[in-house]
Amino acid sequence: MDSEAASVFELTVPSRMEELEAVQQFAESTSGAFGLDKELAYWIELAINESAINAIQHGNNSDASKNVSIRISSDGEVIEIVVEDQGPGFELSDVPDPTDVENLLKPGGRGLLIIQSFMDTVEVSQIDGNGSRLRMVKNIKDEKIS
Repeated sequence: MDSEAASVFELTVPSRMEELEAVQQFAESTSGAFGLDKELAYWIELAINESAINAIQHGNNSDASKNVSIRISSDGEVIEIVVEDQGPGFELSDVPDPTDVENLLKPGGRGLLIIQSFMDTVEVSQIDGNGSRLRMVKNIKDEKIS
């Protein structure tokens, strides 16, 4: 993505579930700014919300002294979402598969599956020092834009 031509939006919140309302409003405003149609906006906003929940609960263990940062950018061809926490980090391969028989009835654990089923690229990396970076990319070049 050409960063000079990209629109970029950023939000940092403390790791409290009460901050999800601000995350939702942020996600909705960026979808509107990018001119996404209703269905594409829904899935982008869902990916943002699920990743923020994971960063708050699992990354930072709901420790309000730690932050979650969200960066959303688009150049009109792709949308890139980067969510960072200040937790111990994780590997995608270590996340239990929610479709395994022993996990089917568990109440959680489907956020990453939802994200991976919609986004074209999902990558996790460690941040120097402490934390995880979840990078998600969706190709919107051939998608409906309002």
